[in-house]
Amino acid sequence: MSRPGWAEHGRNPFLSALRAASVSEREEDVNYSDLHRQRFAFFRAMLVELGADWSGLETRTTAGLNAGEAYHVGTATFACRDELGLQRMLEDIGARIVFLIDWNRARKRLQQFVDKSDAVTVLAEAAKCGAGHMGWLAAGGERLIYTAMQALGADYFHVGDRLDQVIGATQARAFLIEVLKLASQAMRQRQPVALIEDETRLLLVRYLLRRRDEFDLLAEHAAYCHELAMGVRDALVHGRQYDRKAALGLAERAKEWERQADLLVMRSRRRAERHPRWDPFSRLIERADDVADFLEEAIFLLSLIADGHHRGWQGEVQQAMQRLADGVLAAMQDQVRALAVASTLNEQSSGTDHEEFVAALWRVLNAERQCDGLLREVRRVLAEHVSDCATLSLSTDFANALEQSTDALLATGYGLRKLSFNRLGGEI
Repeated sequence: MSRPGWAEHGRNPFLSALRAASVSEREEDVNYSDLHRQRFAFFRAMLVELGADWSGLETRTTAGLNAGEAYHVGTATFACRDELGLQRMLEDIGARIVFLIDWNRARKRLQQFVDKSDAVTVLAEAAKCGAGHMGWLAAGGERLIYTAMQALGADYFHVGDRLDQVIGATQARAFLIEVLKLASQAMRQRQPVALIEDETRLLLVRYLLRRRDEFDLLAEHAAYCHELAMGVRDALVHGRQYDRKAALGLAERAKEWERQADLLVMRSRRRAERHPRWDPFSRLIERADDVADFLEEAIFLLSLIADGHHRGWQGEVQQAMQRLADGVLAAMQDQVRALAVASTLNEQSSGTDHEEFVAALWRVLNAERQCDGLLREVRRVLAEHVSDCATLSLSTDFANALEQSTDALLATGYGLRKLSFNRLGGEI
């Protein structure tokens, strides 16, 4: 049988775990209590990884303890086959209890760079790899990170910037975990703090070089444009110009896609106001937003055509419109490919990567020229087969909007080409 656990009185939550341990023939019970809910959950998760089965989880208040504050308590049960298994299990528990020392202090300091949940994730991952947070705290803690951020200058960080807001939450978590690991190793090897500071700064530089936040916004915007282009193409394939309800539904979705694309443009502008290096990306995404505007306009016009203005669309008109929509979608797909390659280009990129990038951009150029010709073909068949003035006007505007989207794609492609070549050190 196990003795009952007790709530901590001071800064050492692990004492309750040690004092509550007892042995039976088949299992080991560890009663653990903690004032801090997040630290309790942290330790509970670590013991689950060792095979613990938790029970009796509850929140208590005990008169005369902890100034009446509530504390969290539970019992972890481990199966032990023999004395050797018990010894190994106790060693494993002891190896993890050390990660509770100054845990709350480390969590609060990490929250200066990431949010609460990510701070706990950083501590958990550092504990899993045996590094922990004490080396980082001993080497200066948050000062290590702030010193590295300051060293990179205002082009990357301004006073008041939080790390995850600049490099992204995923990158920030990974960076902090690596910092805790390198600090732990360096402190065990008795390396000077100045060396840890240098390694931290170099690590941050590597994360900034590998990050793709600028291209991430462009790629997300391109994804909305791709949805719009595919929406037009699919609508024609399935005859939505004859289905008013379906066309209106598509128009509503297109309006939301275009709105989301606008929000990305605004995000890019705000970043450019704070960080000059965002300026070329902000200008490029503004150009790309013309693509979204023209495609959303085309889908809106299609919903008007579906409202009784589709006489004469059968046969050649339908086929010519379909070819034009196919050309727009192909150009948009090549733009997405070009963006994907551009996001990975650097001084170490292979000639194959460069060739793939240029080839995708040339396909966008060729698609724009092709769509110019397809627009003329649409006009010809409309003049031959459509006599209703409203249908002719709406159909012409629809085709014009599609063709104008490829003009905007071409301008965006040239901007992407210039941006990418400049980043590689070339001049256009």
